[in-house]
Amino acid sequence: MHSTPRFSKMWLNLCRRSALPAMTALTLTAPRLGFAQDSRYSPDNQLIPAPSCLTLKGAWEGGYTACTNATHDEWLRDIRHWRDERRIRIGYSGARYAMPALTWTQSSFIQPQMMAQDRYFYDPVAGRYTVDRYLDDLEKRYGGIDSVLIWPTYPNMGIDNRNQHDMIRAMPGGIAGVKQMIADFHRRHVRVLFPMMMWDQGTRDPGLPWPQAIAELMREIGADGINGDTQDGVPVAFTLAADQSGHALAFEPEGSPSDEALAWNLMTWGQYGGQYGFIPGVDRFRWLEPRHMVNISDRWNRDKVNNLQYAFFNGEGWESWENIWGIWNGITPRDGE
Repeated sequence: MHSTPRFSKMWLNLCRRSALPAMTALTLTAPRLGFAQDSRYSPDNQLIPAPSCLTLKGAWEGGYTACTNATHDEWLRDIRHWRDERRIRIGYSGARYAMPALTWTQSSFIQPQMMAQDRYFYDPVAGRYTVDRYLDDLEKRYGGIDSVLIWPTYPNMGIDNRNQHDMIRAMPGGIAGVKQMIADFHRRHVRVLFPMMMWDQGTRDPGLPWPQAIAELMREIGADGINGDTQDGVPVAFTLAADQSGHALAFEPEGSPSDEALAWNLMTWGQYGGQYGFIPGVDRFRWLEPRHMVNISDRWNRDKVNNLQYAFFNGEGWESWENIWGIWNGITPRDGE
């Protein structure tokens, strides 16, 4: 115990002799090294902030300086630099966006999440799917859709031992009926997605690893993509399983994936929450990969103005979700216009 002060003093002297010169050199060079990595406009979650000069400030906040061409050029140069460096850091490859089977994602701007029990989707008296009736209604009310996320699982899942795929197989008409229903959507140039739920662990075991089970069922019914419920990025194992099945799928996580995962998650939901500022932000995923499709989802919001304006500003899409597990939050005629 008595040797501790002597040891500390010796260590301090050693550090002074050996480390200080190196630390001084590092301090002098750090700004130059760090400048290649830093950004004045680092993303805040999923949004890159606008030029600071667009935010009005009172005199007590330091005063307001109006934007000029120079400040705009500096902002654009900064976020371009961030994008170039970020792509290098994540080893980015956008090859998957060029696959002919998946280019449809780049124009999938309007996508509703809809319940399989929707009255416009199925006629229980006639015992048949009414895809045309469903689509005609959406075209009349807000111009139509590009893809549809069909939800046959939660909240029904868990009332017995049927898993998420059993719920799809139990839809009217079974596999044959679902396959024909998807073909009806394709005839109207609408792509079809189903959800996957990795928290579905208390029901019947599918008998296969989930990536393989999902790939095989989606190939069997001819579906186009998967929405990863509650997932911050769908793992690459699911993409590889789909490719191995010979039926490529588009994966769309509900949450924000890592930047690296943009290489195989070609779509994402944009759940900006309380980030709708007066000055719109730039979606980081849309900026990193302009072919990546973001569909803004704000299910409980009654006023869609922020959603639609942010989607328009970023050139991205919108999740036109109205039937929220039986609670109707419909699109008003004004928002539909």
